[in-house]
Amino acid sequence: LEQSRRDDLESLGYVLLYFLRGSLPWQGLKADTKKQKYDKIREKKVSTPIEVLCKSLPVEFASYLHYCHSLTFDQRPDYGFLKRLFRDLFTREGYKLDYVFDWTILKYQQTQ
Repeated sequence: LEQSRRDDLESLGYVLLYFLRGSLPWQGLKADTKKQKYDKIREKKVSTPIEVLCKSLPVEFASYLHYCHSLTFDQRPDYGFLKRLFRDLFTREGYKLDYVFDWTILKYQQTQ
């Protein structure tokens, strides 16, 4: 099965939701065979509305997933739009882009 940039972006969205929520609705599903399990996972992904996945999160997360779902298989995503979406959220939440990251601070503290 061939993957596309659309699939990669959708997967990234699910990773972000996993980080924020701690789990996804299709985790832990049980089935007798791998095929049945993958079918259950696919059905749960298809049947779970984006608004349910992104409930109580900033609207940008739902916008991101809706955008991913709107892409055709071969379509080149508008990466600038996606970056702006989250950069604007970052700014609205009061963060400053100072290029100091958690792992930079940790590494600095370990060398002191």
